[in-house]
Amino acid sequence: MSTPPLLQVDRLVLHPAAGKPSQPVSFELSPGEVMGVLGPPDSGKSELLRALVGIQICEPGRVRIGGQSPSLSRSRSLVGYVPSAPALYEEFTCVEYLGFFAEAFGLENHYRPYLIREALRLVRLEDCLRTAIADLRSHGVRRRLALARALVHDPHLLVVDDCLGRLDRAEARLMVEVLGEIRNTGKTLVLSTTSLAELTALCSHLCILVGHQPLACGEVRVLRPRISNLRMMQVQILDRMPEAVRRLEGDRRVFHLLQNLPNYNLLRFLFDGTFQEFEDLLESLRRAGVSIVSYAEDPSFLGPIAGP
Repeated sequence: MSTPPLLQVDRLVLHPAAGKPSQPVSFELSPGEVMGVLGPPDSGKSELLRALVGIQICEPGRVRIGGQSPSLSRSRSLVGYVPSAPALYEEFTCVEYLGFFAEAFGLENHYRPYLIREALRLVRLEDCLRTAIADLRSHGVRRRLALARALVHDPHLLVVDDCLGRLDRAEARLMVEVLGEIRNTGKTLVLSTTSLAELTALCSHLCILVGHQPLACGEVRVLRPRISNLRMMQVQILDRMPEAVRRLEGDRRVFHLLQNLPNYNLLRFLFDGTFQEFEDLLESLRRAGVSIVSYAEDPSFLGPIAGP
C-alpha cells in the first residue's frame, strides 16, 4: 500500500513577467522524499517556497499539507521553514532562542528540553547549548542554528530557502550531511538552490524554475531524459552586445538570459540543447557580426543528476 503524499501542489501559478503565459507548478511529496527547487537568481524559487508554507498567496492553484491548507494552524505545526536570511536573536543563548520558539509553538514544558537538545543534535550543535548567539561567528553554524529552530517542534515538512547560500565548500558538505540525516528521520524536505551539484545524491524530486515558471518538475528518475541537455552557459562578447541579446532572446532554447558584469560583456543563460546545437548557435551569432571572446559551461548547475 503506497504512502499518501504529505505535500500536494496542484496547478500553482507563480507570477511570470508581464505579457508571458503562465505555466502552473504541480507535484506531490511523500514522507522521506526531497524536492530540490533549482533556478537562477530571481527565477521564482523563494516565491514558491513561501507559497508552500502559507506566507504568500499564489493564485490560481492549491497547496495542501497533510490534506489541509497551509494557512490553517494545524498545518503550520507540520511545517518548519528557514528563509534565505533568517533572523537570529543576538542577545539570546542557543537554548534560550530555541526555547522561545518552543513556547511560541505551544510545546509542553516537560517536552521542551528534550526537543531542544534533539534539534541541536540533528544539526550537530549540541555543544552550543549555552553559547551566546552573538558569539557564533561562522555563517555555517548560524545557518544550522536557524535550521534547529525550524526543527524544534518536530515538523513533518522542512522547507529551506537557499539552503547552501554563502557556505564555503566544507560548510556546504556538512549542511548536506545534516539534511540527509534529517531526511532519514522520515521528514519531507523542500530545498531551494542555485546549484544542484552538492545536493544531487539527496534529491528524489526536482523542480527547475526559469522566469517564475517550471521548465521541468517531477521525479528525478523520470526527468533525466528531459533535462539531459540542459546546460548553464556563460559567453563573453567583444562587441555588438545588443545584437547578441536580441538573437538570444528570440531563441526558444535560451532561458533566463542575464547580462551581468557589463564591463566584461558577459551573458549568462540556460540553454536547452546539445553541445553541437550550442556551437551552431554561437556560429549564427558570429555570422551576424557578433565577436565572441570565450564561453564556458557551469557544470555545478545540475551536477551529475542529469547524467545516465
